Amino acid sequence: MKLTVIGKYGPYPAAGGGTSCYLVRGENDAVVLDFGSGALAKLQRHIAIDDVRAIILSHLHYDHMCDLLPLIYLLQARGKTMTLVLPDTDCPQRALLEKSGVFRLVSVQPQWQAGEFSLSFEKMRHPLESYAVKISAMGKTLMYTGDTAFCDQLPAFAKGSNLLLADCGKAEHSAAPHLSLSEAAFLGETLHVPVIATHLNPALIYTRTSSVVTLAEEGKTYAV
Repeated sequence: MKLTVIGKYGPYPAAGGGTSCYLVRGENDAVVLDFGSGALAKLQRHIAIDDVRAIILSHLHYDHMCDLLPLIYLLQARGKTMTLVLPDTDCPQRALLEKSGVFRLVSVQPQWQAGEFSLSFEKMRHPLESYAVKISAMGKTLMYTGDTAFCDQLPAFAKGSNLLLADCGKAEHSAAPHLSLSEAAFLGETLHVPVIATHLNPALIYTRTSSVVTLAEEGKTYAV
């Protein structure tokens, strides 16, 4: 199983970058986690849209889903539909996606199967309903935190993963509803699991202080 970082920033991109979007490929299938700004153009450098089995949204903040709007036009032009897994959040974003007519909406559930991928979800702590996602295939498991503050369910859900893709959008000692780089490092060190730090805030300077943490690079592919 392989992970390609399409967009690594949040809540807005640095110049030339994109916000949260990640391509996960197995032996025969591919899914996409989140679909933030720049996702549609950048994703097509790595895979054809028609080859994506499903898009999974951790939550419905704009920096995690805004490029679904131009994707609507692409799907309409091609007469295609796309499976979209998302929280059942009562908000204008979900209503807009429902009205588009091109998405087969699947509400987040504890377990879900997408081709060769087995997915599980756990609600995290964030101002808008947000879920961490575990994806298993080929004997490996990737856990994506989505956006979350540190909470009891985070290490419990991450246990048993081979790679953590972690929201690190918070400055150290801040009360923002995200993880800091040191919190992500603590999680990885405690569970003995490597961490890819993502959802990086362009306003912050990140200094890697733990051997278990790698700062995400857009366009780079990592083995799970």
